[in-house]
Amino acid sequence: MRIKFLSFLLLVSLSISKIYAQAIWEDTRSMIYPYLTRMADKGFIELDDIIQPITQTSIVNALHLLKLQENNLNRLEKAELDFFLKEYELPFKTGDSTFQSHLFRKDLNGRWRGASLGNAAFFVQIDPVTGAKITSGSQKNVHEYGNGFHTKIFMGKHVAFQMYYRDISRGGSGFNINQQYTEETVGLRLDTNVNKSINFTDLRTSLAYQGKNIVVTIGNDHMNWGYGQRGKIVMGSKIPSFPFIRLDYKPANWFSFHYAHIWLQSNVIDSTRIYNLGNSIYGGRREQYIPSYLVTHTATLTPKKGIAFSLGESIVYSDRFFVPYLFPMMFFKVIDVTNRMGYNNLASANTQLFTQLSLRNVIPKSHLYGTLFVDELRFKTMFNKNKSRNQLGMTLGVQKHDVVENLSIGAEYTRVNPFVYNNFIPAQQYKHAGYDVGDWMGNNFDRFTVYTNYKPIPRLLLNLRFERIRKGGEGSLLQQYFAEPQPPFLFNSQWNYSEFSLNGRFEIVHRLYLSAMLSVKSREDLMNNTRNTLQQSQIGLNFGW
Repeated sequence: MRIKFLSFLLLVSLSISKIYAQAIWEDTRSMIYPYLTRMADKGFIELDDIIQPITQTSIVNALHLLKLQENNLNRLEKAELDFFLKEYELPFKTGDSTFQSHLFRKDLNGRWRGASLGNAAFFVQIDPVTGAKITSGSQKNVHEYGNGFHTKIFMGKHVAFQMYYRDISRGGSGFNINQQYTEETVGLRLDTNVNKSINFTDLRTSLAYQGKNIVVTIGNDHMNWGYGQRGKIVMGSKIPSFPFIRLDYKPANWFSFHYAHIWLQSNVIDSTRIYNLGNSIYGGRREQYIPSYLVTHTATLTPKKGIAFSLGESIVYSDRFFVPYLFPMMFFKVIDVTNRMGYNNLASANTQLFTQLSLRNVIPKSHLYGTLFVDELRFKTMFNKNKSRNQLGMTLGVQKHDVVENLSIGAEYTRVNPFVYNNFIPAQQYKHAGYDVGDWMGNNFDRFTVYTNYKPIPRLLLNLRFERIRKGGEGSLLQQYFAEPQPPFLFNSQWNYSEFSLNGRFEIVHRLYLSAMLSVKSREDLMNNTRNTLQQSQIGLNFGW
């Protein structure tokens, strides 16, 4: 009887939350993600988060389900549940036509807001975004600060608009202007004459319609695919945000489908479209980049609670917008074979396949996952050392929660073979604005990470991590396409890197974050036979990011 009663309450809770089902995509940097991940790994909820960000509707539904199981949560988990419900519950009563207007006051859920006005038919929220972060240490001092705003507009029962805008400045004596080998989201330089700082804009915006089983979105944002503590080999978070059309469809609990058409920046000038301006300003000519697009779709099967298998495909094409790639369930590889008449590689696009297996709470309070990225593979010769072209990437990871209450441990290994993400057609590389769409380390590397997460008090997350990276050379296109045998993994070794770090992040009040970091980094340059050790500390205080 108790189970039937809980099931009834769950259905009522979900039906109430879906009366108003506007899709607001939640920033992947939010503290809600590690919380819901922990709850899913312990078996309390099912979380469809293979592709991030996820919607606030999904978050609210998960929080409602946790509320029904509150007696099974520990003291800290209950406190965080109440905290997040204040953040994500709708700021108005469904069907309420009473107009409200507030400035720096608490909303309906007791959560402080910058400004809000409207009613259930049309409601607007505007919150400030501001903050700073300072990194100091031997040989490296870097600062970052930024200001902006975050606006959400709820339009009726099914449509929502959001805009996150932040103007950011980064610089300092140790700032790497090329932004290589860092997992931080990069900014595009506005002034190439400045060598120690950049100013850029972080823009995330979307207009979305959410129905019973479907969400359709147009916007400009980030998109991550798959699991990974220190990087994602399919779609990572380093590249700048990009314009896209996105479709998410979940007709049943055991099946979901995702599609996105993304506009990339090829970083390749189209010389055929250069023309003179008739003046000498900035060189006196108009330059345009070759159009580049990434199309991706993924099907996810969940045959049993906690078990999810995903299979995806993507293609990078260029030169002109091609309408057939707007069909979500088209097999992209087949279209490409037709377009290049089967044999003309000079007319081809760049295709990828990827898959992931996720096991949550199959081993109690644990998450096991594996991701495979296939850039190029010759099945007939995959085990022939002289003929194989196994341009693959893979990640294997495991995390175990409550080794001691609120303490988790985990390990992860990532390997990306030589030449992954590269293509002989520059505008069709698996890149956006010159940076790899996948893992921030690029290719020809491996990374081993062990870590522990601990929450001593609600909303404070401590992370202790050791990491080891080995990096090989980039190689050449001739080696990639014609060398037999292919250069071995980690050929032309560049450097080895190790890091020991302690990170902390505390959400003091809603969206006000205090962060700190201490680390010791060691890099062995194998080309010059030198070793460099770097000690760093970092502190940041940010509102809204």
